[in-house]
This record gives sequence, C-alpha cells and structure tokens, in this order.
Amino acid sequence: MGTWKQRLDNLPVFRRKPETQHIACGRILDGDKAYIKNITLKRIKLRNRELNMTCKEVKARILPPRSLKKLEFGVAHARIVYESYEFIEDEIRSSYHPQNFFCFSVDKKAKEDLYSKIFTLSNCLPNVIINPMRYSINSGGRNMNQAHYDCLKLLSKLQGWQYAILLQNYDMMIKSVYETVAILHELNGANDICSRPCESKRWNHTAKWDVRSLKLFRNESQASATQLAANLTIVRDMVQSTISRAAVEWAVKAVDLSTLIKQINTAIYGSDELLWAVLQMSDDLQMPGRFTQKCKQSFVPCITRTAFWSRQKNIIRCPKYRHSVCVFGIENLQLLSESKSLMANKPYPAFDYAIVDCMHELLFNRTHLDQVDHNLDLQFY
Repeated sequence: MGTWKQRLDNLPVFRRKPETQHIACGRILDGDKAYIKNITLKRIKLRNRELNMTCKEVKARILPPRSLKKLEFGVAHARIVYESYEFIEDEIRSSYHPQNFFCFSVDKKAKEDLYSKIFTLSNCLPNVIINPMRYSINSGGRNMNQAHYDCLKLLSKLQGWQYAILLQNYDMMIKSVYETVAILHELNGANDICSRPCESKRWNHTAKWDVRSLKLFRNESQASATQLAANLTIVRDMVQSTISRAAVEWAVKAVDLSTLIKQINTAIYGSDELLWAVLQMSDDLQMPGRFTQKCKQSFVPCITRTAFWSRQKNIIRCPKYRHSVCVFGIENLQLLSESKSLMANKPYPAFDYAIVDCMHELLFNRTHLDQVDHNLDLQFY
C-alpha cells in the first residue's frame, strides 16, 4: 500500500490556471451534459497577470516535470504571433520536447511587451528562436508567407527535426508530442498541404507565373528542363500546413521564393493561402513530398488543422463565431479530443479559457501519464 501511494505521490501533476481550478475536465471529456451546461453559463476568461520572466521562472512554467522519452524525430513549429503571450507560452509547454523547435515571427503591430517576452523565451530556451524581422500582417494575409518563410530559413539551420508545422496565433495543438510524431511518421515524407480552386479575385491574372519570370531556381544549371519550363498551378487553401524537412530544404536552398511571395502578396484578400498550395500542386516544380494533380483527383483529407465554419452549424455546437469561424468553448472538448487533426482553430482566451486549459491538461496526461482516452487510428493517416 505504501509503495503504491509513493508511486502516486511521484506522478507529475498538471498546473491549472487559478481561473480553471474548479473545472472537472474529466466530466466534460466524458460528455456529462448537465455539468457542461452549467459550466457554460459562466465562461472563464483568462485574466491579464504579470508573469515573472526570469529564465528560472520561465523554465519552471514550460519545461517538463521529468525526462521525456526520445522521439523518432523532432518537429519544428513556425508560429506567427501578435497577442496573448500566456496562451502562446502554454502552447509551447504543451508541445515541448528537447528535440522539438519553436520559431516565432512577431507581428510588427504587436505590443513591445509581447516581443520582449518572446525574445526572453529565445534567450532562456535553446530550442526557441525568434525571427529578427518584423512585418505588418493583416487579416487578409499580407506578409504572412514572408514571416513563415523567414522562420523556415532559420529552422533549416537546425538539426534533428523532420517536419515543420505552420501555425498562426490562435492555433491550439490537440495531439501530444508522441501522437504528433506517430502521425507524421505515417506520412512517410509526404507534405500535408491542402488545395482547392482559387477564386479569380485572389491573384493577379496579368502577372507572369512561370518559373523563369519568377526567378525561382537559385541555380538554373541544377534544375531540369521540365522544372525550368514550368508554369505554376494557381490554387489555394489554409495557411496551416505540415511540411517535410526535404520540402523545407528545397524551398530555402534549391529555390528562392522571394519574388513569388511578393507577387502573391499583392492580392487583396487571402494571399497567405496561396503559396504552399501552389508549390504543392505545381507538379513540374517537383517539390519533395508533394501530391500530384492525378492524386488530388481523389479526396485526400488534410490533417494539420480542424476548423468549423458558420455553414457547418449542423455538425457542431458552436458557442461563438469570429469571422465566420467557430470559436471553441469548453463544450467542444470531447469533439476536439477525438479529432484526427494536429491542431484546432480557434480558441480565444478572452472568450473561454477552460477549453484551452482542459485540452492542455489532456495532452499533459497523454504525454506524462500515458493516458489513453481514445485510440489513435494510425491507419487513417
């Protein structure tokens, strides 16, 4: 009995926010409808608080309570941020592993306090880096691609990771570090980049979209005749993508995306949704890990991000919409816990932080306590 109690006492425990201490995440995960209804009557908002930003305290909040099992490979996270530092720090904690890397591009419009805190993170943790360049990024996607591209350039210099995930400020990881690597292993080097037809208003029809006009290949003598004669296929989809190391190396070393990014960046709306979809679906470019046009004729679901739109009200109980995208509440915990995706967009700390803390506790338990609350269907991937 004493030995069993000692083992229990030695188990790591997730540290909740003061605001969420009273929430029974397990009851919500089990689908207790009466409890969920009661909890949603008074949603928990994250309060602004002064955080101690000494390296000692930063490490105490983020670093795992005990050594983690070695990963087959590391995963790089490239995230663009503009607010909600505490949420961002909690996201690092949730996906932290010594083999993982985190690169942040801070929006030029963000408050200096946020930049200062992210900069402190990069000084305190060896696997956190910050993009020294800052761009003014708007809701239409302007400069989003460049900010991500800068991070990928920085990450390409670091060894040990095999996939890079592109994230935005309010993307929340919903798979543990071990689940994420197990899923990406199944991709076997393929990229997870969605694509769909691009509306005509989203791109410049008078511009030239061929390889030579875009000065795409850094050394044309090393490119094939097919690559040099290629015209890009204009498609688009979500920013959030999972890109293989080989594709990142190709994108930063074999080609120079600067001219293409500038040309896409002139679009009125949604320019950030073109770049990686175009590279993925332009067969003749021969980017590693791509899908071919023929493959795309059959439905291949994307697994990087899950999001629900206002037109999908019949399949989700959504408490709030922002720009027609569902803002998740605590009542969506069970749904997200069973999702096949790597991340969810979007939670919003000023609306309901219980969903964030409960999801982070769930990932903590999966990571540190080997909790199995659902079966990971690797055949799906």
